Amino acid sequence: MKNLSTTSPNKGIGSFFSFVESNSKKFYNNKTNFNPKNKILFYTGRHAIKFIIETIKLEGNINTFWIPDYYCQHVTSWLKMNYSNIKTYTVNPLENSEVIRAYNFLNDSDVIMVNNFWGLSNCTIDIKNKKVKVIEDHSHGWLSDSCKMSKADYCFASLRKTLPVPLGGIAWKPNGEKLKTNKYINSNMYINLWDKILLGMKKKSEFEYSIKKNESLKNQFLKLVYEAENSLHADYNLVKIDKKHKEVIKSFLKIDYLSFKNKNLNLILKLLQNNNGFNVIKSKSTPFGMTLHFENLKNMNNFKNYLISNKIYPSLLWPDNNTQYGYFLNIHIDYRYTEEDMNFIATTINGFGKN
Repeated sequence: MKNLSTTSPNKGIGSFFSFVESNSKKFYNNKTNFNPKNKILFYTGRHAIKFIIETIKLEGNINTFWIPDYYCQHVTSWLKMNYSNIKTYTVNPLENSEVIRAYNFLNDSDVIMVNNFWGLSNCTIDIKNKKVKVIEDHSHGWLSDSCKMSKADYCFASLRKTLPVPLGGIAWKPNGEKLKTNKYINSNMYINLWDKILLGMKKKSEFEYSIKKNESLKNQFLKLVYEAENSLHADYNLVKIDKKHKEVIKSFLKIDYLSFKNKNLNLILKLLQNNNGFNVIKSKSTPFGMTLHFENLKNMNNFKNYLISNKIYPSLLWPDNNTQYGYFLNIHIDYRYTEEDMNFIATTINGFGKN
């Protein structure tokens, strides 16, 4: 099979980030001014949402905590382990402009989370005169218009889906007010997890630029990162982030990641042929990645396996969800990839089912 890149012979498309410095030349001309001054940084998006919930609880009891019925299965499970008053509401991840008529089910003292699907959602919610708190999740919409111009009471995001950092989460209030102080614990566990994932990122970088394909090295970085991921799922504490790690995240927050995605998306969309098996979710806005929507599970799995066999590693958003909305595959088109890579992805996708 043809290599994806002449400079990185073992590079694939997707999966977690390999190591890169925030002052890398590729980032010089791609900066963002979006930087909430009242932000609080965390190791994960889960810590950020828990901080927000615990902050709201300082003002009074929460009646019901509403989350979308279509949402990340890991975060849903983690939240349910922390809070017993969670209920779900119906939202269609295909309808970016949908108005969530939350006044139909909300009561005073409720909290509702609105998800920015694929970075394309308007996050429009109608609560009428209900005395509730609205939280927005911009984990898949960092730097999107809905993220930067939010009117919610609180926002949060898992940053490591966009920033090439071992761990990272953020919370802020769009109105500019400071978030209230809350209780943390100090945890060496997360310092160790940061170091473990960082080592995995560095080993992945070494693997990508090595002349020979080193399966042992590949197995090493996969093992490091997946072990760390499993540890994250099983910890429920609100942890204070180490100062050194906070500075690393801050250095990467200055980068406009959407500029790379916008360029790559425009390139690949010109090359893709129509396919009856899926639709590319399109919008005037720049999405988290190139998201493909499938109606048929078997077709989606066949396509996913085909991509993986060609070193393209898509992410399923998300497993264990309501299948009435179909299935969503994300193909990464971020700063890591060049015009050469977009040509490779398009050629590969166009070749599906033709052999």
